[in-house]
This record gives sequence, structure tokens and C-alpha cells, in this order.
Amino acid sequence: METAAAPPASATIAMLLADARLPTGGHAHSAGVEPALLGGMPASDVPALIRGRAVTSSLVDAGTAVVARHLFATDVPVDAVVAAWAARTPSAALRESSRLLGRGYLRLARNVWAGHPAVVRCAELDAPPRPVVLGAIACAAGLDAEGLARLAIYDDAQSAAAALLKLEPTDPAVPVTWVLDACAAAEPHLAAVAALTDPAGIPSDGAPQSEGWAEAHAQLTRRLFRA
Repeated sequence: METAAAPPASATIAMLLADARLPTGGHAHSAGVEPALLGGMPASDVPALIRGRAVTSSLVDAGTAVVARHLFATDVPVDAVVAAWAARTPSAALRESSRLLGRGYLRLARNVWAGHPAVVRCAELDAPPRPVVLGAIACAAGLDAEGLARLAIYDDAQSAAAALLKLEPTDPAVPVTWVLDACAAAEPHLAAVAALTDPAGIPSDGAPQSEGWAEAHAQLTRRLFRA
């Protein structure tokens, strides 16, 4: 009798979800870089933008994903998580962008982790945002809370760096340092974020300038990225 294959290691799941080649639609999003450049921010400020997001809006997504993971694992309704995330994401354009990304991740989840209770419950939500879907995937795949929080920070920073190479071509090796710096800036916050279980504790640090750029960007008819 054949024994069941062991599930992938948590680190493997994290690497899978951080892979830009994953068919989730992430290539169509610039993590705020295109809106910022079109809004007048010089390209030289992109490193600061990436680092700033890592300790503000990225922490909101990280905290949302961690709490969603916990609630999916304990069979508690996740509506409060969605509401907490929306309250901390005042830009309608950014909420829409996250929900579109969530749709891509949910499609992936329903193919790879089909039938898992967390994925089934997530699919029953009305257009769940990306961090909530990531929480469901983490629950289904066995990704721990700290790994999930790091993934959220890294993915946002790497998306921004990759987008810049299409908008302002430069040596591809240069933005790697920016991503590492952003992840290092968020590191002191990760233990607290990974310990979250209550939607009320999700970080609420905002980025008003980025939100304004996102709203203006959403009105454009000529753009390379959705947000």
C-alpha cells in the first residue's frame, strides 16, 4: 500500500506564493509605483516609497492575512476581518484593486486546495480582498503566521520593484537592495503582526498620498498597470 505523500513544507508554500510567475494577475499591478510616478513623484523616490509601504499599507495587508488565517482555522466568520481591512483602506481604487487580485488568488486556491474548508468558506464571500484570500490559502496550505506576514511584505515590495523596471528601465540588480531594505524595515513589526487574532488589532497605518495617487490613476484611460 502506498503511503500518502507528505504535504509541502511551509517554506515551499511561501516561495510558491511569492513567485511572480504565479497565475494570479499580480503582473498587472505596480504596488503604487505607476500612480506615484504619474502623480509627479520622481523615480529617485521609489526606494523610499517601497520602504514606506512596508511599514504602513503592507502591514495592514499582513495583519489582515494573519487574522483571516486564524479565523479560517477556527471556523469563526471572517466578515469582521473584511470590514476591518476596508476601514483601513479608504481608497476605493485600492479596495477594487485588492479585490481583483483576490479573485486571481481565489481561482488558484480553488484549483490547488479544492475542497479545503477555508477555501470553500472564502469562496462564499463577496469579492474577498487579496489578504483575506491569502489567509485562506495559508490555512489550507499550512503556512504559518510569521511566514504569511513576511510574504505579504515581500510580495508588495517586489511587485513595486518589478513594475519600476517596466516604467523606468534601470539595472535589474539595483531594486533588489530596495526590496531587502523594505523587508528589513518591516521586520521589527512582524512578531506582533504574526501574533494577531482579533480584527481590531490589525495595523491601521495609512498612506494618504498614495491613496490620492491611486484615485487619480483609476481615472486614467492610458496606463500600464491597474494600480
